[in-house]
Amino acid sequence: MSSSADDRETLDQLRVADARWRAIIDAAVDGIIVIDSAGSIEAFNASAERMFGYVEDEVLGKNVSLLMPEPYRSQHDGYLHHHIQTGERRIIGIGRAVTGRRRDGQSFPVHLSVGEFEIDGKKHFTGILHDLSRRTELEEQLREATALARLGEMAAVIAHEVKNPLAAVRGAVQVIGSRLPAKTSDAAIVTEILARIDGLNDLMQDLLVFARPPAPKPARLDLRSLLDSVIALLKRDPALGDLDVSVTGEAPYALADPNLMKIVLHNLLMNAAQAQQGKGSVRVALRHANRFDYIDIADSGPGIPAEIRAALFRPFKTTKARGTGLGMATAKRLIESQEGQIAVECPESGGTRITLTIPVAPAAT
Repeated sequence: MSSSADDRETLDQLRVADARWRAIIDAAVDGIIVIDSAGSIEAFNASAERMFGYVEDEVLGKNVSLLMPEPYRSQHDGYLHHHIQTGERRIIGIGRAVTGRRRDGQSFPVHLSVGEFEIDGKKHFTGILHDLSRRTELEEQLREATALARLGEMAAVIAHEVKNPLAAVRGAVQVIGSRLPAKTSDAAIVTEILARIDGLNDLMQDLLVFARPPAPKPARLDLRSLLDSVIALLKRDPALGDLDVSVTGEAPYALADPNLMKIVLHNLLMNAAQAQQGKGSVRVALRHANRFDYIDIADSGPGIPAEIRAALFRPFKTTKARGTGLGMATAKRLIESQEGQIAVECPESGGTRITLTIPVAPAAT
């Protein structure tokens, strides 16, 4: 066989080997990344593309720290150099949970296993990455479900041991107050006691609704009429007399529980009003697309700081002096129990906009 024929056969074998190798790593569920001793990316499989949002051609030859958030990005080259110089291992052959960075800047949890090999005396490293986002999400949901179960048990105890006796106490205080001369200091004290009892009763009611929400009873619901009734109820509060609330747009009948939706809308509109100290404006817009109705509630308040927005739907998270921190958490639970969604954003122009997504009711027969 001639030398050129041998060369062609060798090249053919190399192409077959390369194609076989690519087919194997591209079929892998986990991300696989190969880097050289300088940290430059040499291979980036299909799962890594899906995981990080880059295509292979975009990252080949670039430093792997591109896929890391700070401070790991700045530390990586130093760690790699230290390992090559000393042989000390912190992750190679061990594997551990680390943090990755997607193309859009989002950080996410990853389990990383690293292997080391040499070609012509030069070190190379293979990283196998498993996205832990879904597992982390499920763990968080499990923790939340466990906490809610305990909260439900506590709420039942409160209802039985506190709520009913509190009603009796309120009635007794009210009778005593009715026997006192009007406009005296004692009468004022009784009025304050009643207000505090009512506040405690509201807290327990909020706790009960959040911990043990009633099962939804979906019906064809006219969102415009429901909004009008909730806004009328809101305007009865003297503290909100200077608030301007408007409703625009139209939407077909929604499939939702009227009572639960009333609780959701009242909570959200009250939050918008209180964010502006009962003044300013609240703009409510109805719209629909495909199989969903949308309710946009926008206020002209100061907006919500990012650190608070991140925990906005967490129970007992509040910025109000006397707030329970259950309003937004309850709204989320009640909306999601009806196959809906709730989203919050703070536009650069100011204020806060909350969007409710609710399924459209089937056409009446």
